Amino acid sequence: MRKLFLTFDTEDFISNNSIPVLKWILEQLRKHDLIALFFITGNMAEKLQNSPAVVDLLSEHQIGYHASSHSVRPAIFEFTDVENYQQARKISLERETASINPLTGEIEGKGGILLLRELFPHRQIASFRAPGHCWTPPHLEALRTLGITFDFSTNLSSTTINFEGTTFYSYPTLGHWEGKRWEYRRLLTSVLKKKLIVLTCHPSLLVNKTAWDSIYFYSNPKTLTSPSPRTPAEARHLLHNFDSLLSNISTLRKMQIINTTPKLESTNNTLKLTDSGIRECYNWSMRWAISLHHHPKFIFNHFLEYFKQTRSSDPRAE
Repeated sequence: MRKLFLTFDTEDFISNNSIPVLKWILEQLRKHDLIALFFITGNMAEKLQNSPAVVDLLSEHQIGYHASSHSVRPAIFEFTDVENYQQARKISLERETASINPLTGEIEGKGGILLLRELFPHRQIASFRAPGHCWTPPHLEALRTLGITFDFSTNLSSTTINFEGTTFYSYPTLGHWEGKRWEYRRLLTSVLKKKLIVLTCHPSLLVNKTAWDSIYFYSNPKTLTSPSPRTPAEARHLLHNFDSLLSNISTLRKMQIINTTPKLESTNNTLKLTDSGIRECYNWSMRWAISLHHHPKFIFNHFLEYFKQTRSSDPRAE
């Protein structure tokens, strides 16, 4: 049976409508008897502390980690861009167990994955997706010491693959959903051809015109400004389309064509990369960093260090 992971990047701690739309999604998932995987940031976990009813609904699902902060600078690709690999790993450990000030980017006490585990004490939090799929090896190694053994950030394989104690899941087939015809075609094609499908949704984009973190594009803002909301008609249209998606997924599950968001499992499939494969992985991972005007100095060397045991003349493992 094919596996379909329904995932949500739960990161918008700024917009006033981010919690209501998250609650709506959770209610629709319950209605359609579907389980999802929610990747939650530390900043969003702080906001969720004031919404116990939403936390209760989230507790019915798998919970993953989406970094202590998402777009607050310095981001992962910035604070790990230091020459010494172990220093980058140490910085990552400090920041991923801390609360990050959204205006200064500075550490302000305990938070991050520690707070997320306090919110969901009965949920194993062992999966991670890097903001913008922009991951770095020392950061991932730091997370592994914090109990993260599953990663949804890379394009290393079309199925699950293992390396150095981390199981890598495939890159999303779709990263947003508006109910357009081409999106349905891509979903149907994926279900027919792939054994593993990952769908991603950013809840606040269903009710906002732009991404909540656009204010961080160049640097940290002076104030937290919420994005402009969609008109009520636009929001109703998108929410209706999303509910239709969930209904279709539920039907496929009942027909036993797909298994939705099953338990995370390790794999015996091991990774082998050529030098060109490492370069491709690095380039893919740094796309978001480049779009945010950061040009890494040392991160490619970190990739070479991380993958030194798997470098091979063989083609990339699939």
